[in-house]
This record gives sequence, C-alpha cells and structure tokens, in this order.
Amino acid sequence: MSKIVELTAGRALEHGIAMMVDHGRGAGSKMYVGGQANADVAAGSTTATSDAENECSEYVIPANTLVAGSTIRCRWVTATSASNSTDTLITRLRFGSNTTASSNTEVAVNTAVDQVNGDFSVGDMVIQVRTATTAVAFGTISDSDALGSKLVSAQFEPSFTIDTTVANYINVTTLFSTDGANLATTQAFIVDIVNPST
Repeated sequence: MSKIVELTAGRALEHGIAMMVDHGRGAGSKMYVGGQANADVAAGSTTATSDAENECSEYVIPANTLVAGSTIRCRWVTATSASNSTDTLITRLRFGSNTTASSNTEVAVNTAVDQVNGDFSVGDMVIQVRTATTAVAFGTISDSDALGSKLVSAQFEPSFTIDTTVANYINVTTLFSTDGANLATTQAFIVDIVNPST
C-alpha cells in the first residue's frame, strides 16, 4: 500500500488531476477523492439589527470548476448572541451565480423560531451537480428555539438551474423577523468539493 507521507516526502501534494484510490481490486473499482475547499478559521459577518436578509459567510467556486457528477458538501453553524423580545430568525443556504446572496437559489432554510442568546442553527447539505446547467440539493438544517427544543427538518431542493461556466457562490444568510436589537453570526462554514474523473 502506498504511503502518501513517503510519496511526498512530507510536502503538500498539489496537482491538477483527480486523486484515485483503487483499493487493489481493479476492474474499475475506484474512489475519486476531492478535498476541503473552504473552512472558515474565524467567525463570519454578523447580522445586526436588520429585517433584511444578510450574508454571513460565502465561498466562491471558480468558473468551469464543476462538472456533471460534482458533489458539494456544506456544513455550517450560526449562533445568536443578542435577541430582542420574541423576534425570530431564519437561516438559509443559497447557491448560484448572483453576487447578491439573496438572489441565489435557496437550497436550505430552517423554521423561524423565537431566539434567545446562545440559540444556534446547524446545517449539513449536499449539492449534487447533474449537468452543466442543473443540480439538486438535500440534507438537514436545525434550529434551537427559546424553549430549548431542537427543531430538525429534512431538506430537498429538486432540480434547479445552475451555470457551471461562471463563478458560483455558496452563501449562508440570516434574516430576523424585525429590525430589533438582534445579532447572529456564522461560527463555522466548511465546504468540501469532489469531482468525478473527467
């Protein structure tokens, strides 16, 4: 079995081809390995006292990077650090080629619930590219409400239009119900991308 450490002599391995693991079985039994495209190392932007949808975190996928069969896995958490009365919060994951986050396709959205300090939303979604112009998305998103309940919902966005020939944006956004004294911030945002062999 090959040892990556020995192969690279302790250096990072960078190349422009898909890495493939055969597992010794042959006959085309291969696993194509992608990698982590993004992992925020600090908190994202904070949604402050606004009843407009605001972008907290973003990752840009370069043009002509995605192909039919590409999978994009997005994981994130947003946390409420200030809350006002019975104001509710909606967290979304959006995907598309628009530079304005709220114009991109909503592929996940949580239930609007009353927020108290320390409430959080966790998402885990997969965007599956079907063709150069279509994709689907599925996964889960949750939210903790003011009573401590954990609301988890399965998400599925059926076939929607994309354009792989231009840059695509993955956005985590938040939206409070009123323009009150509310604060919410992404505390983690991770994006993994795997492309099939081309």
